[in-house]
Amino acid sequence: MKQGKVYLLGAGPGDAELLTIKGYNCLQKADVVVYDFLACPSMLNVVRQDCELIFAGKQAGHHFKKQHETNLLLAELAKQGKTVVRLKGGDPYIFGRGGEEAQVLLEQGVEFEVVPGVSSCYSAPAYAGIPVTHRTYASSFHVITGHKQLDHRLDINFKALAKLDGTLVFLMSLMNLPHIVEELVANGKSVDTPAAVVQQGTTAHQKTAVGTLATIVEEVQRQQIHTPALTVVGDVVSLRDQLNWFEKGTLFGKKVLATGTQSHAKQIATELRQYGAETAEISLIYCKTPKENPLLQVDWSEYTWIVFTSANGVELFWDDLRQSGTDLRSIMHLKFAAIGSGTAQALREHGISVDCMPKRFESRYLAEELIPRLNDKDKVLLMRAENGTVVLPQLLKKAGKDCVSVPLYRTEVDMRKKELLRLHLTDADYLVFSSASAVRAYAKMRDPSVPCHAKVISIGEVTSKAAAQCGISVAYTAKEATVSGIAAAILQDVTGGQEV
Repeated sequence: MKQGKVYLLGAGPGDAELLTIKGYNCLQKADVVVYDFLACPSMLNVVRQDCELIFAGKQAGHHFKKQHETNLLLAELAKQGKTVVRLKGGDPYIFGRGGEEAQVLLEQGVEFEVVPGVSSCYSAPAYAGIPVTHRTYASSFHVITGHKQLDHRLDINFKALAKLDGTLVFLMSLMNLPHIVEELVANGKSVDTPAAVVQQGTTAHQKTAVGTLATIVEEVQRQQIHTPALTVVGDVVSLRDQLNWFEKGTLFGKKVLATGTQSHAKQIATELRQYGAETAEISLIYCKTPKENPLLQVDWSEYTWIVFTSANGVELFWDDLRQSGTDLRSIMHLKFAAIGSGTAQALREHGISVDCMPKRFESRYLAEELIPRLNDKDKVLLMRAENGTVVLPQLLKKAGKDCVSVPLYRTEVDMRKKELLRLHLTDADYLVFSSASAVRAYAKMRDPSVPCHAKVISIGEVTSKAAAQCGISVAYTAKEATVSGIAAAILQDVTGGQEV
């Protein structure tokens, strides 16, 4: 058996979009991802459906694997011939114990590669409006761990640090902040030196306390800053008022958990990020296609209308059409109907303008719009999920219209995401359901012992009905069953209905 390889990959500080292109490519080819709690969950939305996900991080009260166990696990997985990604917050070689993991892999004779990540030591200050270097204020910056060693000492040369003119960045420093400030001042640093503490930089929970060495401890307590946090000491902190760009969006400070399919969760995230929200894409469902191409048995000449109920169906249809070798001219006589604007947009991207789309994006409204357009000679081909809602075909047949359903895919529950859901539910402000299938998947995975205070946002009436059946209280049902409708519902809640 050919031995596999381990990629020690830095996930960055929390913002999913700070993942590097090389990191993205590694995740896409991974057979196994061993991840930490600090890794943004959206990054795990890009892995293959057959990729195994193993949580090895630590969270208060939940210690899953000790470091030596993780080290040996990486080696063992690679010896099984697998491509392994060790996904770590920040950068694996900046206080990330990546060096220890690499040493064990070397001892075990396992090939490895380090994929650096964006480190919080400069990115968190940058998101707080603080450049760690500036030609006028600081020509260097120095990164120090503020975390106590095993013997409960801070092994730091404060005498040397206090004499430096550059910016000082203390990682994992909140618990020892009073001691750090005391030692810096005792060794000659002016009490008037600007200082800042940044909590959970680049995420929805970013909060920044600013003061001087004389006041920063009190300011941190006043603002109730909590871990994880880093401390910045130096004149560059004075630039925050000018350069603070991140903490301004309408949805800044709000974390939104999107639970639909991979593609739909991404669409929701893209829409909400423009308003400053942090989005956690945890796709609880996925589309499983049948082994045999469902379009091979279709006689296109029999049909006059083709109906699509989702953007996922559109993409799978086009994939199946190409794979079946169908001549596009054989479908050019068809009229196209779509259940909503997202589905219609997916068709437009393939050069098709829809002939029928309801004003309200649900099956019964599409039936009401489509049925009057059909004559006795029309025959409808319905492209849908095998286990999707049967409202549309039932209404068509009740009206006496000839309709045949083609199951392009089944919606399946992605149980790999159960641990991710548990980890990120507790601090989510909003929980978005974009389909009834996502609601049912959530109900199946939900751990009742995990507190969840998120407001539930539903994309439409059908999804809200499914939530009610599962005992889930919906705060808002989108007025328009689209990604924009979901964003509008959240914005309405945050702003009290004021225009953004």
